[in-house]
Amino acid sequence: MPKDSNVIGRKVAWLRNQRCWSQSDLVAELHLLGCINMTREVLANIETLRSPATCKQIEFFAEVFDVMEQELFPKKRHFVGKEVGMDLREFTRRRRPSGPPQN
Repeated sequence: MPKDSNVIGRKVAWLRNQRCWSQSDLVAELHLLGCINMTREVLANIETLRSPATCKQIEFFAEVFDVMEQELFPKKRHFVGKEVGMDLREFTRRRRPSGPPQN
């Protein structure tokens, strides 16, 4: 089973900094909304990507920042690579006609 990963921590930290809130301020706001299990230590671990946020925590983050839950997640991951000299082969399920291999 794959390990849970945290992809919203950096966005949570960014939104918190945009509002000039400390971690303790954000925890206080979350407590007012009913997220009583949030502590400054838990928030610090989420923001620094050391632990994943639960579904319920994501809902509370979206509510406190007045954004949709989807906005907490990265828009799109881009693959950046370079072309390297490789011998590429095409694999298909169709059988090739018998005879010499085609290049």
